[in-house]
Amino acid sequence: MANQEIGLFEAIYSQRAIRSYTTEPVSEETLRRIIEAGTKAPSGGNRQPWAFVAVTDSGAIATIATHAKAQFAPMYDRAVANLKPGDEPPFPRLKPLVDKFETVTAVIFPCLVQPEGSTDPPSTGASSIFPAVQNMLLAARGLGVGAVLTTLALRDPGPVKELLGLPENVHPLALIPLGYPDKERYGKTTRKPLSEVAHWNRWGNLDGGG
Repeated sequence: MANQEIGLFEAIYSQRAIRSYTTEPVSEETLRRIIEAGTKAPSGGNRQPWAFVAVTDSGAIATIATHAKAQFAPMYDRAVANLKPGDEPPFPRLKPLVDKFETVTAVIFPCLVQPEGSTDPPSTGASSIFPAVQNMLLAARGLGVGAVLTTLALRDPGPVKELLGLPENVHPLALIPLGYPDKERYGKTTRKPLSEVAHWNRWGNLDGGG
């Protein structure tokens, strides 16, 4: 599929979490461009403590899907157990992705690379990883590729680390399934208006900075 690049603010204003894809593979060139966009993000002290594992092997993705399903099932079952009469089924957009995860053609794992022997929890480095993630999500949007940030299969990261051959000091903090949008499309988003969330100079002053 030809990539139709768009401007930054169009990407920002139309970016959505896309969880439904065609089976058309995303090219290695496109994946490289998306990952490279991630590497242009700021990081603490410009240490760039990241690495990105792109998975396109169908067998590996099927294994990741198995872990995602196993780790999602208890969360789904708890939510179902708490339903009240008339409630809609839980996770209406996430569950279809989980159910068909093995059909995803590409997944990127953004990873934190800690110094050897570090005892810091991986969460302490998240602020240097997630700006890169947002860059990649915007790059994917700009190239017409659907993507979503999730932690499926990482509630227990051990099996994924083993599958990907990650060293002890490399920690996957998220995964980004990618593909060309199928049922879901990028477009107008529903977000709270600025007038409800932007406080000027002190909490509660929503009228402006004057």
